[in-house]
Parts: sequence; C-alpha cells; structure tokens
Amino acid sequence: MENKSNPMIQAMESNGLRITSQRRWIAELFSVSTGFVLPRQVHAYISERLPGVSYDTVYRNLRLLTEINLLEQFDFPEGVRFKLRCGPDHHHHHFICMKCQRTFPIDFCPLDSGIVLPESFRVISHKFEIFGLCNSCTASKGGSKNG
Repeated sequence: MENKSNPMIQAMESNGLRITSQRRWIAELFSVSTGFVLPRQVHAYISERLPGVSYDTVYRNLRLLTEINLLEQFDFPEGVRFKLRCGPDHHHHHFICMKCQRTFPIDFCPLDSGIVLPESFRVISHKFEIFGLCNSCTASKGGSKNG
C-alpha cells in the first residue's frame, strides 16, 4: 500500500528541499486532512512526535510549502489556515463557507475579467476568495455562523 504522503514528499524533493522528519510529518498530516489545518494543529501534531519543536519553525515550513505551491494559505477572519493545494497547474480562486469550511472553486480568474490595473503596476501574485455560507449551512439552523 502506497503512503499517501509520498507525492508531497516527492514534490518537496523535486523543489530541492531536504526531507526532514518535521517535513515528513507535515506531509503525513496533510495527506489525511480533508480541509483546512491551523498552524497550531500542525505544531501540536509534530510536537507529539518531536517534543520541543518550535512553533516558528513549523510556521516557516508551512509558508515555504505555500511558496513552492504544495499548500494553499487562506486568511480567515479568525486567522490563517492551510490546506493541500487543489492541483499544481490549476489556477483558480475560491468561495469558502465560513461555517463548514467547504471550498468551491471559481474556475476563472477575476484578473482576466477586465480589472483595470493602476498604471505601471505589475502583478506578482494574487488571491481571490469570497467568504459566505454554503447551501447546506444556510439551510441548517438558519445559517448561524456559530451553529
């Protein structure tokens, strides 16, 4: 049986990263996660296996994995969360349910829709996220955010 974290580990290696035990555990955690993961959850998961690991080191690894497009970072009102990238070559944006945290892809880029950029402005990167409530969460308990 193939380890589900292997593709992420192989992608790290192909990006020139040394595979430390911390990075291996990050890959393991994200390979079984179906949604968003808080940095403190990643830290707690790794701390069980590597006592004394610093939160800053874990967070730096999460940011690095985001920079090389293995993870996606989302800025929720309550704080930053990470999840596995939807696909390596699939540029898209998201509708995000604030209650159940389900994501729905927006398969077009708003930048391609006629947004006028300021003169001499060069886009280096961008994200477009719309937060709201999905149909299921709106229907249950009146769509209350706190459920």
